[in-house]
Amino acid sequence: MLRRAGLAFLLAVVGCASSEAPPLAAAPASSQPASPAETPPRPERAPAPPPEQPEQPADPNDCNPFIAPPERTGGNLTVHAPPQEGPDAATGRMRHHVEGTLSAGAARIWVGPQVPGFVPLTEGTLELFILDHQPDGSFLALYRDPYDASSCKLGDSSNCDYVVSSYARCGDVRWSIRLGDLLSREDALEVQDIRLHEDVLYFNEACQSYSKDAGGTCSSLVAADPREGEVLWRTKPLVSNGRFFVADDYIVAGYGFTAEKDTLSIVRRSDGEVMKTQRLPKAPQDIRLLEPGVIQVVVYPGTALPFRMQGWDGNDPRLVKLK
Repeated sequence: MLRRAGLAFLLAVVGCASSEAPPLAAAPASSQPASPAETPPRPERAPAPPPEQPEQPADPNDCNPFIAPPERTGGNLTVHAPPQEGPDAATGRMRHHVEGTLSAGAARIWVGPQVPGFVPLTEGTLELFILDHQPDGSFLALYRDPYDASSCKLGDSSNCDYVVSSYARCGDVRWSIRLGDLLSREDALEVQDIRLHEDVLYFNEACQSYSKDAGGTCSSLVAADPREGEVLWRTKPLVSNGRFFVADDYIVAGYGFTAEKDTLSIVRRSDGEVMKTQRLPKAPQDIRLLEPGVIQVVVYPGTALPFRMQGWDGNDPRLVKLK
């Protein structure tokens, strides 16, 4: 039995594209054929230029949050500027911006957006796991503890520690909270996705494995006031154990696991009321806006299902499957 969905991510190795070698210099004319030893050597390649980064603003009272060292390491996480390319981190049920196994001592590499130099890569034994650039210019950072580092062990049901911090555009810490203080229990839970929308923090406390292992009390969607460190509401269980999508006054969330019902739910942002729930053919892996008024739900093993958002401006929101 798996301890968690998406327990480990394999570190992707990305090859560097090579350019063609410059042409050989022409040999001088001779009546005798040139021997291999007389062939001029290839000219040496010039070293690759360092990665370009945005320039500092001319106004000393302003700042550029995207300035960062070319390479940083924190814990077992390495971050480049610009970030190294890797497999599509937008796939899979657990949202993440790192590649590599999630155990202590295993190397991980950052494949998400560029990390500003003022954003720490670690919080104690926890490592940066998700970084979102917010519409107001601030940054939302989720830190996760690797297995066997401190709080959680590979093979048991203890919750890993999570810290969420908000950094202003120029680096000031707006707030920082430990999610463990807001989770409904100390075991059988893990965070699969987290979003900040209009100063409200939304995250799911997903089942680590089968819901029966937690007595069915897992995979709720949670809303919290991050400045006060208080839970605003928590949905009923088995609503969200993967990526979710915030859309105006509602949230679209999915739940599914092996041998369990696969569902899609519309949750009201104001109070966490589940407005509608409908069945899916397979477990949902990703939910995103495809075009205005249409969302796309990707179900295992990668099938995309489009839905039209109807009644989103009232009290009867619906998702109508498109052909």
